[in-house]
Amino acid sequence: MSRRVGSYNKLKWALFSCQPYKSPGINGKMSIMLQQGYEQLAGKLRMLLRASLALGYIPASWRHTRVVFKPKPGKSLTQAKSLRPISLTSFILKILEKQIDRHIRVGVLVEKQLHQKQYAYRAGMSTETALFQVVKRLEKFLEHKEIALGAFLDIEGAFDNTSFKTIFTAARERGLKKTCCRWIEFMLRSRLVHTSLMGSSITAKVIKGCPGVLSPLLWNLVVDRLLTVTNDLGFNTFGYADDIVIIVQGKFAHSQGNYAECPECVSEVGCKRGSKY
Repeated sequence: MSRRVGSYNKLKWALFSCQPYKSPGINGKMSIMLQQGYEQLAGKLRMLLRASLALGYIPASWRHTRVVFKPKPGKSLTQAKSLRPISLTSFILKILEKQIDRHIRVGVLVEKQLHQKQYAYRAGMSTETALFQVVKRLEKFLEHKEIALGAFLDIEGAFDNTSFKTIFTAARERGLKKTCCRWIEFMLRSRLVHTSLMGSSITAKVIKGCPGVLSPLLWNLVVDRLLTVTNDLGFNTFGYADDIVIIVQGKFAHSQGNYAECPECVSEVGCKRGSKY
């Protein structure tokens, strides 16, 4: 697998897709340095990245992330949520993440696709695509003189709070190779973040969350099960990253439906503790 992921063409694509003067990680090395020296460095860099993936190991200097805080427009600076944390990692690590991301998207996710109603971080899809499909479905219900009820969910801190166990489970269920899963697990569990603010500095080990270049892909793998289960149950569920829309419809506003019987609570309108099937 490391040979397929780490070809010269994929290495060159990943390196030159990085913005040349973007702020560097804690080592201070910008991607322009690697780009300018590509002809001399390509062979050794390719060998290094392939070894990292094959061994499921990330060199210590790549694991450190520098976090800076950017004020959110129009927000009071008296609260922590008013600051947006920006993580700056090693560009060498980013290059390998880009290669792995592309390998999964054009390989595993072609054979075992994400749910068609997840519209984020996928080629040819956007917020406009998601909105169009939701509106189209609602218009169809109105055309058939049905009533629709929608729940609009914004999963707070989804990328920051997703557990490692949930990510590993989603990756294995999707069919990612053992080599790839092992590398992702090491990458997640070995991260260290450093930050300085108002004269104080702190270093901490990250214990949860979807990081860096792989974060959109990892989140899509995690949330895919929610979309699959709810749509299979007959709901109309649409996803855009951590924003979810769940729509149910019916001919009458007071439709009772069929409820699982509960011996503790039986009434004409169904069990308040049970679930509707």
